[in-house]
Amino acid sequence: MWSSASEAVSTSRALGSRHEAYEVLAALRDRTETTPWRGERGRTALRVLRAHLNFAEIAGGLLHHASERQTAEEAGISRTTLRAVYERVLKPHGWLRRLRVGHGREGSTWYFTAPPSRFRTTQSPRPGT
Repeated sequence: MWSSASEAVSTSRALGSRHEAYEVLAALRDRTETTPWRGERGRTALRVLRAHLNFAEIAGGLLHHASERQTAEEAGISRTTLRAVYERVLKPHGWLRRLRVGHGREGSTWYFTAPPSRFRTTQSPRPGT
């Protein structure tokens, strides 16, 4: 678990404020909405990503907690379908990474792993960057 979390942190973009986190999440939401999601599996993956984006916005950043039950309910799908979407679409294509599996009443810890270079934003870069 430590190596997984360390790798996620070392390859992630440092966010200086909650406002900046919301900008990154908005850009990520825009990217998810403009990505072509083909077929039923793709549309289901989009619903799961929207659920995770909602959880991330509540948490205030790319790192968030969500149980299978919460995510399935938010996306309007079964837990079996949710697991299939994670394994066949979202994890392999680099959208989400589970850093820690939840137990009991505690949800899993998730992190959006889409590389920052893939984010589109209307914000101009800060001076000196």
